[in-house]
Amino acid sequence: MTPEQRILASWHDNAVPWTRLIQRQGIASRRISDPAIEQAILALQPGRVLDVGCGEGWLCRHLASQGIHTTGIDAIQSLVDSARRQHPEGDYRCLSFDELEESLTESFDLAVCNFSLFGEQSVEQLLADLQTRLTPFGTLLVQTLHPLMACEGKYRNGWRETRWPGSGDDFGDAPPWYFRTLGNWLSLFQRQGYRVRVEEPLDPQQELPVSVIFHAFPEHR
Repeated sequence: MTPEQRILASWHDNAVPWTRLIQRQGIASRRISDPAIEQAILALQPGRVLDVGCGEGWLCRHLASQGIHTTGIDAIQSLVDSARRQHPEGDYRCLSFDELEESLTESFDLAVCNFSLFGEQSVEQLLADLQTRLTPFGTLLVQTLHPLMACEGKYRNGWRETRWPGSGDDFGDAPPWYFRTLGNWLSLFQRQGYRVRVEEPLDPQQELPVSVIFHAFPEHR
């Protein structure tokens, strides 16, 4: 399998233990990064949000509680099913990145990719496709691991093997991911026609960034 195919296969096989891990808040850094992305969204006061790679739907549920209509999409059917069970009135759809442009007809004030971009070419195409789904003054937010914290001593672009956070959850093989330097991320957004502002949520105890949030705005506006 290609690395991109391995990503989907791994998430398909590990959807159940991943859902358990999220439900018990088993990833310590997300106690910082989850409120950070939610606050970044609420500050923009969007009417309609597209959550790309919504997983089991925690962010969609939080935004719905604030009166924001959110459409969650994910390529893994079991994650979408879990989101629907927890939020029956929500709008969840099983779509892969390459189905987005043809299958979504709505426009959104904001699209968010919260720790959901792991590939190489698929991410390039997704950033291009999302521009067609944003309203004229729409914004794209992308949160990912901070490259300086996640590089593990090798600060260069390329595919990396990874591991699931935590243990004892019956996880199988972890997916690979395509590591990007901060400069590579900025170049990627520029190639796809975005202006970018960077936010770096900090761990207050270690005083180091746990993630980076890219606030991306289409150049044409």
